[in-house]
Amino acid sequence: MKDFDQIENTQGGDEIFNSFDLEKFLFILRKSLLWIFLFIAASVSLAFVYVRYTKPVFQSTSLLKLDFESEATTLGLTSGFKGTMGTGLSGEIELLRSKLFFAKVVDVVDLDVSYYYYGRYLTDERYRNSPFVVSYKIKNLSFYNRPFDVVLNSEDSFELIYVQNGIEQSHTYKFGEDIITEDFNFILHKTDQFKYPESTGKYYFTVNSKDALISYLQGKITVSPENITARTIRISLVDYNRYKARDLLMAVDTLYLDYTKQAKNQALEQKIKFLNSQILVTEDTLETYDSYFENFIIEHRTLNLMADIQRVIENLIKLDSAQHRLDSQLSEALEFNSNYDNYDSLLSESAVPGMPMSLNGFLIEYRELLNQRKEKLRHYNENTYVIKGIDEKLEVFRQSIESLIPKHIEYLKERSKKLGAQSASLEKLFAELPSMRTSFDRNKRFYNLHESYLMSLWRTKMDLEITRAGTVTDFVILSPASIPASPIKPQPTIIYGISLAAGFLISFVFLLIRYLLHNSISSYRELEKLVNVPILGSVPEFTTHKLPLTKLVIMPSSKSAISEALRTIRTNMEFLNGNKVTKTITITSTISGEGKTFVAVNLGAVMAFSKQRVCVVDMDMRKPKVHLAFGDEAHFKGMSTLLIGKNSLDECITNTSIQNLDYIPAGPNPPNPSELILNDEYDNILEELKTRYDLVILDTPPVGLVTDAVLSMKKSDLQLYVVRSDYSKRSFVKSIENLKKMNRFNNLTVIFNSVKAGGRGYGYGYGYGYGYGYYEESK
Repeated sequence: MKDFDQIENTQGGDEIFNSFDLEKFLFILRKSLLWIFLFIAASVSLAFVYVRYTKPVFQSTSLLKLDFESEATTLGLTSGFKGTMGTGLSGEIELLRSKLFFAKVVDVVDLDVSYYYYGRYLTDERYRNSPFVVSYKIKNLSFYNRPFDVVLNSEDSFELIYVQNGIEQSHTYKFGEDIITEDFNFILHKTDQFKYPESTGKYYFTVNSKDALISYLQGKITVSPENITARTIRISLVDYNRYKARDLLMAVDTLYLDYTKQAKNQALEQKIKFLNSQILVTEDTLETYDSYFENFIIEHRTLNLMADIQRVIENLIKLDSAQHRLDSQLSEALEFNSNYDNYDSLLSESAVPGMPMSLNGFLIEYRELLNQRKEKLRHYNENTYVIKGIDEKLEVFRQSIESLIPKHIEYLKERSKKLGAQSASLEKLFAELPSMRTSFDRNKRFYNLHESYLMSLWRTKMDLEITRAGTVTDFVILSPASIPASPIKPQPTIIYGISLAAGFLISFVFLLIRYLLHNSISSYRELEKLVNVPILGSVPEFTTHKLPLTKLVIMPSSKSAISEALRTIRTNMEFLNGNKVTKTITITSTISGEGKTFVAVNLGAVMAFSKQRVCVVDMDMRKPKVHLAFGDEAHFKGMSTLLIGKNSLDECITNTSIQNLDYIPAGPNPPNPSELILNDEYDNILEELKTRYDLVILDTPPVGLVTDAVLSMKKSDLQLYVVRSDYSKRSFVKSIENLKKMNRFNNLTVIFNSVKAGGRGYGYGYGYGYGYGYYEESK
């Protein structure tokens, strides 16, 4: 048995299977009209439900013109103004979107408590038309943004329902009564909108937190540039309540004028504040440096360290010179002290170098006395009073000189020591002066730098203050917020249009999928493209009434489309064979259900109406149906018993109600029908039937399921292959090609069965079942 799930397409790569078949598409379109209607109806119904049960959203818009000027530019302070005032249209948009601005709006508008009414399908916000208002004090922050249900019971009382610690609480109160709990305090008052019993029903309210209101505004407000050249901004606010949308947008427009100026000056204020802090720090630093310089001057008594260094160098040179002279004097004094008793040497000079003037005066007088004594000795004797008086004076001078010279030496030593100390002090000061100068110069540079920085800070602060004073906001509301006349969504026209488009799109996709998945042969033209054997004719669909089983429907005087179609096939058979007499015809198909038995018995009836003797032989010994077409019960004798010699031909031939039309039933189901056909008895039976009848029609099993049909087709003059419209798969034509090529059936033809009225249309069967499969094979 062949597995037709694995049969390849007849022309897998051929353009016939890949190209678009308009006729096939139109057929699928006609067949899917109900589905298309259902898809469109479903999409429109969904659109209606969406429009009907979706809360309308209203949008209020305003148009603002922004133009920023600054008087600071007229004062020539363009550089400072550009740095602080260079905000464009995008900056204004971001300002309007900022959380800080929305916080200002929330502080102004009265949206602390929101009131709602439970409708039948939708919840309606009662904005400024609630039958009651709530005064509140929230102690537990978790009770913010939480619904509190209110059921109006009577003119004066209501029921408050809320959830506390996971448990629903329900209490009845009167209007104006204090509701005090550990989490909140409420007082409900009636408003002018309260009208009992019209106001009865279930309401709820929420106490909104500031963050929740800010988030609400951020989600509802849209700011976009309208015209960049004209510097216009469009502000839109959407809400389910048109009056709420208008009021909130008006609040936004009203606050924007003051807030923009405040927001723009905020950066200036922050900069000025920063500059003030930097000025204070810098002034403190400068005061520290001033103290340093004052202490330096007091300590070192100078402001010019270079001149001080020069003076120290000069003093060191002078001290060195004085020390050198003092050392020479000390050396001479020491030498004189060692030789002062040599008066001859003392008399050689008028004064002794290195000696002080007082000592030199004594020495001079001493020398003069010596000269006097020398002169006196010329006239007097040494023992004379004159000479002795001079000698006494000389002795006095000698003693004075002896006492003065050591003192002079000590004096020179002391003075040398002092000069050395002065020189050491100057050398130490000389070593310290460069580092002192470096530190002084560094602090001087820092002082100058901070002083310049302080002046820059003061200039920048003055520029910013002038800029702040000169900032002017030119704010114009070109189009104020208004009450929206109609909601922006849902928009019924657009939604219904989209639903129709979606319905058509789904229908088109559905058609395309059915077109791609449709693998059945549906039209005569399609069959002509697929097969390369002659098409003997087409049999229209039987639509008179529903037939549960295969049945003979042709009557002698029948003028139905099926009768005419079968007569056409009969005529084409004559033209097909020409002068050759057709004695046996084999009728087969690919699978069960394609109508081969129906064609066999009704074609036999048409042949019998033309005065030919016809015998229909049921060769389908696995699943016989010919006897069903004639309304008979299953026979216990037939081809299976004939082939084994159990019954004779006369015993098996069964007459029908139509003259000249007989049939031989299949008989009991044999276990080996193929082997029975290979028996020589089968050839003998066919030969005898040819002698008795003008035409023998062999109704064989489907060739796609068993091989019995091929054995019978080889013994027939004409092979008819039945293809059922919109039932037979395109891959079935492969079986036809295989029969022609492998078995060389030159008279193989095709009959297109169950075609819509017109012969070349489309159709779906006869309205009766042909059955599926043989034995227990799957469908």
